Amino acid sequence: MWLLAFLCLCISSLVSGLLEEAIVSFESAEGSVALNGASIVYAADDPVGVEIAVTNLADDLEAITGTRPSVIKIEAGDSVECADCTENIIIAATTNSSLVKTIAQSGKLDVSAIDGKWETYQTTVVDEPIAGVEKALIIAGSDKRGAVFGIYTLSEQCGQSPFHWWADVPPTKHDEIYAVQKNTTFGPPSVKYRGLFINDEAPGLTGWWSMVHGVDHQPLDTEFYKHVFEMLLRLKANFIWPAMWKSWVPRPGNIFFTDDPGNAQLADDYGIVVSTSHHEPMQRATNEWNDTITGPWDWEKNKDNVTAFMEEGVRRAGEKETYFTLGMRGEGDGPIQADDPVAILEDVFTTQRQIFSKYYTNLNDTNQVWTIYKEVATYYAAGLVPPDDVTLMFTDDNWGNIQRLPLDNETARSGGVGMYFHLEYVGVPKSYKWQNTNNLPKVYKELYQAYERGADRIWVINVADIKPMEMPFGFIMDLAWNTSSINFDTIPSYLEAFASREIGSQHASEISDILMEHSRLIGRRKYESVQSKTYSVENYHENERVLAEWKTIADRVVSILETLPEDRKDAYWHHVQYPILSGQTYYSVILGLGKNQQIGFERRNSANSLADQVRADFDRDMDLVEQYNSIADGKWAGILSQSHYDQYIGGVGDDWAEATKDAITGLWYTQLRQNATYSFGNLGIFAEGSGSAQKQGRSLPSAWGSEPTTGDFAPTLPIMNQYGKGTWTVDLFHRGDYRIPIEWEVDIPFDWIVFAPSSGSLSMDQLEQRINVSIDWSAVPKDMDEDVGVRINYNTSPWFDLIHLPIMNNQVPDDFVGFPETSGIISIEAPHFQRKSEGNVTFEHIPYLGTRTESGSLALRPYKEARISEDVASSAWAEYDIYLFDESSPLTATVYVNGALDTDPTLLMKYSLTLHDNDEPANFTRLLGDPANPGDTPPNWSTSVADHVWIRNLTFGDVGEGRHTLRWQTNSPEVYLEKIVLNTRNGLRSSYLGPPETRLLS
Repeated sequence: MWLLAFLCLCISSLVSGLLEEAIVSFESAEGSVALNGASIVYAADDPVGVEIAVTNLADDLEAITGTRPSVIKIEAGDSVECADCTENIIIAATTNSSLVKTIAQSGKLDVSAIDGKWETYQTTVVDEPIAGVEKALIIAGSDKRGAVFGIYTLSEQCGQSPFHWWADVPPTKHDEIYAVQKNTTFGPPSVKYRGLFINDEAPGLTGWWSMVHGVDHQPLDTEFYKHVFEMLLRLKANFIWPAMWKSWVPRPGNIFFTDDPGNAQLADDYGIVVSTSHHEPMQRATNEWNDTITGPWDWEKNKDNVTAFMEEGVRRAGEKETYFTLGMRGEGDGPIQADDPVAILEDVFTTQRQIFSKYYTNLNDTNQVWTIYKEVATYYAAGLVPPDDVTLMFTDDNWGNIQRLPLDNETARSGGVGMYFHLEYVGVPKSYKWQNTNNLPKVYKELYQAYERGADRIWVINVADIKPMEMPFGFIMDLAWNTSSINFDTIPSYLEAFASREIGSQHASEISDILMEHSRLIGRRKYESVQSKTYSVENYHENERVLAEWKTIADRVVSILETLPEDRKDAYWHHVQYPILSGQTYYSVILGLGKNQQIGFERRNSANSLADQVRADFDRDMDLVEQYNSIADGKWAGILSQSHYDQYIGGVGDDWAEATKDAITGLWYTQLRQNATYSFGNLGIFAEGSGSAQKQGRSLPSAWGSEPTTGDFAPTLPIMNQYGKGTWTVDLFHRGDYRIPIEWEVDIPFDWIVFAPSSGSLSMDQLEQRINVSIDWSAVPKDMDEDVGVRINYNTSPWFDLIHLPIMNNQVPDDFVGFPETSGIISIEAPHFQRKSEGNVTFEHIPYLGTRTESGSLALRPYKEARISEDVASSAWAEYDIYLFDESSPLTATVYVNGALDTDPTLLMKYSLTLHDNDEPANFTRLLGDPANPGDTPPNWSTSVADHVWIRNLTFGDVGEGRHTLRWQTNSPEVYLEKIVLNTRNGLRSSYLGPPETRLLS
C-alpha cells in the first residue's frame, strides 16, 4: 500500500492511474494526528487475526520511530473507555466489533460505505472517539482481513516493507509520523482470493530451513509459516497452497497438516485461506497417502479407501476457512490411468459432493475449486464440467502462457473462475527454478487479460521457494488487489516505488531502470534453457551484444552498491545485486562457452584464455552462492542451492530433470606452439556474418586453395550500402605458433574505404585484432554494385588474402519514408509502422513487451472492444513501407509474435501479413495449429515454448525493386507483434533474436 501511495504522491505526473491514497505524512498539517507513541487500540471481540496484526504494528512502529506504543484491548460493553490510552490513538477493528459499533452509534463514525463488503477498509480521523482521547486514526475493516489489511497498510506507509523478513529490508526511520486528516476507502479487491503455492521446494527451501536449524530435516512448521502468512497479509493476499513436495530423504515429504498440527490453526488465526494443490483433493496432502497401508491411489480399484481418505480431510478442516480442491489426478501428479478418465471424474465429483453433505447443511457454505491443469484440460474440452458452484481454475502452460480463459457462459457460474500461474516450474521441456526469469510486462499481459476475461475468483501463483520470487510475486499481488493501479506504461514507475520502499529513494529511479532492463534480459529465455549456441557467435554480433548488455547492467549494480547505506545492502543483495550479478555470471559462462567453442573450432589461440575465463566465471558463480549463505549472519544459508548449469537438449522437448550438480562441458583448447597447415596459414580472418573462418578450421591442401581463398573459404562482409549499420567488423587472429609474431597490412584500393587500423601485428601478447570497416558514401560512385577485394598482406605463408566488401551504392527516392533494404534484409520493430487505420478498434504501441525488440510490441486496443466483433478487429491494420533495390526471388518474411496460446476456442488467433501495393486482400492464417487433443498445447510447443515467441515464416513470391507496403492485421487483441524480418536476397542469417532493427528513414 505504501508502494502505491508513493506512486501517487511522488510521481503522480507519471502514473496518474495509480490512485491509492496516502494516509500518513511525515510533517504536521492542519487536522493531522501525531502517531508517534500513540496507543494502539483493538476490540476484544474481534478475531485473533486483528490482535496479531496490531501487535506487529506496534513492533513496526517501534522499529521505525524508536518508541514502542502500548497495545490496548477494549472489552465489549455499553460504553467505551480507555484510561491508559495516550492523547492520540490508533483504533483498528472490524465494523462488527463492539468498539466500532459504539463509536458509530455516537455519530462520530460512519462505516455504512463498507458494511458487508469483502476485505474493504476505511481510514478516518475522529475527534474524541472515546472518553479521554483527543484524536484517533480509526482503521475500520468490513471483515477480519479488511481490518488486517488496513493495519498493514498503515505499517507500510509508515516505513515497514512487506518483505522486511524475507528480504532483510530495514524499516525507514522517521522521527514524526502523522495521520492525514481525510477519509479514505480501500477495496474490495479486484481478485477475491489471492496467494501462492509453495512448490518444488527442495533442495532450496527445505534444505535451507533444515540447515539454519542445524538438523538433517526440519519440518515446515508454525515457526516457518508465520513468516509466510505475515508476508501474505502485508501484501493483501489471503490464500495458500502449502508446500507438498514428495521426498525420499526423509520420506514421505512435506505435509502441511501433520508436520506441525498447529499449521492449519495458525493459518485460520492469521486469516489465510488454506487450499491444496491441483492434484491433492479434499484438504489432504498427497504425502499423507500410504499405499502400503491403504492400497493404490486408484479410483477404480480402491474407491472405498480413497473416499475415506478424502472424507478425513473434510472432517479435519472443521470450521476453518477452507477452499476444497475437487477432482483427482493419477499417482505422482500424473494422469489417471484408466480407459475413461472422464467417467471416473464424474463419479469422483458425485462422491465428493456427498461427503460435503455429511458435514455442511448447505453446499454453498463450502468453497470448492477444480483445477483444469495439464491432461485435465483435455477432459474439460471433452465436456466434463463440475457443478455450477465449483470454481473453475484455469492455468497457464507452466511457462507463463495462459492456456484458456473463460467464455461468457463460464463467467456466469456462481463458483466463478480462477487462475493458476507459474513463476517457476519443474517439468517438460526444461525445469526452471533457480532464479526469477519472469518478464514483468509479459506477466502483466497474461494476468491483465485473465482479469478482463473474468478470471477473478482466485489467483494462485507458483513461487517455488518464495525466494527469490519476492518482487514478481509482490507485483502480482498488487495487481490482484487493484488491477487498475498498474498498466504497461506504469511498470517502470511501479518499480521505482518498489525500489524506494525496499532500498531507499536516493537511487530509486536508477534501480527502476536497472530492474526494467533485467526484466527485459531474463524475459528472452529461462537461464536453464540458455545453452552455448543459443545466441549466435557468427551473426549480428549477437553473442557479443548480449554479453555486453549483461556487463553494462552489472556495472551499474556495482556502482550503486558503493554508495548505499550499510543497512540497505542486504536488501539490495536480495532484490538487485545477486539476481543480476549471478545472471551476468551465468551468461558469461554459457555464452563464453559458446564463443570458446566457435573460436576453438576456428583454431584461434585466444580460445585458451577464454576457456580459462569461463572456468573462472564458473567458480565465481559458486562464490556468489557462498556469499548468499553468509549474509545476515547465515540466515539464508542453503536457500540458493539449486543446481542450474546443465546441458539442455532443446530439440528433444523432454529434457526436464534437474541436474544433481552443476557442470559445464565442451571447452576447447588449442595447441599454442603448433602452426596451422600451410594452405590457410597462421593468420585467420573472421568477417562478421561469414562462416569462412570456421570453414578454414579444417583443410584439404590438395583441393582447397588459397592465395587468395575463394567461395565459402573467403572472408566476405554482408552487403554494404549507405542504409546499413555504418561500421562492419573484421577480426584478425593468430592460429599458429603463438611465439612467432605476424605482421600484417591492408592495401586499400579506394580512398572511400576505411580500415581502422590498417596495419599491425599479432603476437603472444595480442592474439587478436578487430578492424572497423566503414565507407565514405559521399565519394562512392553512384549506383556502384561491385564486390571489392581488399588485399591483406602478412609475413607468413600464404602471404596474403582478400577481404571481400560487397558494395551497393543504390539510393531511395528523396521522399521515401520507411525501411530500405540493407545487407540483404529488412528488420522492423512492430511499433515503428508508417500508418495505421483509425476507429474504435485500432493498433496501439504496447511499451516494454517484447523479447526480440527494444521498443515493445503492437496489439489491437481497446482489449475488450477488440473482442466484440472479429470482423471489426480484422479490419484494423498497420502498414510498413519498404524499399527494395533489386528483384527478390522470392521475398520471404519472418514474423515474431509474443508467446501466447489460444485462450478462446471461439476466437482462435490469426494474423495476416500482405504486400498491399495493389489493395491485395488479407490472407489470415492461424497463429497456432490444433493440438493433438482439444485442450492440450499446440504442435511444436515443447520445442518452441522456451523461445517466448512464435516464429512464423511466409513467402510473397517474386517481388520487383522499388517501394512496397506491408500490411499487418490480426483478429484478436491477444496477438502481440514484436518484429517483422524480410529476407530480400538471401541475406538473412541464423540468430536467436533475429537481426537488429535496420534503419528507418523518416
